[in-house]
Amino acid sequence: MRLISLRFLVGPLFALLAAAGPLAAQETSLQGTWTLDLKASQNVPEAQKGVDLKIAIRGNQLTMVRLVGEKALGTPMVLTLDGTKRPQDLGGQQATVVAKWLVRGTKFEQVVAMQQPGSVFVATQTVVTEVSPSGGTMTRSYAIKLANEVENRLLVYRRK
Repeated sequence: MRLISLRFLVGPLFALLAAAGPLAAQETSLQGTWTLDLKASQNVPEAQKGVDLKIAIRGNQLTMVRLVGEKALGTPMVLTLDGTKRPQDLGGQQATVVAKWLVRGTKFEQVVAMQQPGSVFVATQTVVTEVSPSGGTMTRSYAIKLANEVENRLLVYRRK
């Protein structure tokens, strides 16, 4: 009688754990398509409104595509998340980009430094992107520094 009770409990439990493992790993990844939640975000620039993000990861390479509907907007941003400083063209301007994993697969930091047109100052933008433990929310926390001024921004995305 006791052996039958254990089989009754262990079988369904094993099946549940086997199914939950891959599902949980997939949900907590930054990979996927994300929709901006304007109500939860702070200091959203006009250029970000109505724009979704699609993120793909392959090893240390992360590709981020901006989407309006199903159509790509501009050139995809490709980051190598290894902490190495690299020159990169961003919207026709030369920049220096350093990107690294803070937590592999779920959290990274990118620092973009770019000379401002008509200015002697270099703007530095630090962005920390992180997916929530549930996998349903992604946040992008910005600190944008120009001279002695810092502007903060928080963009909150929901998995599409």
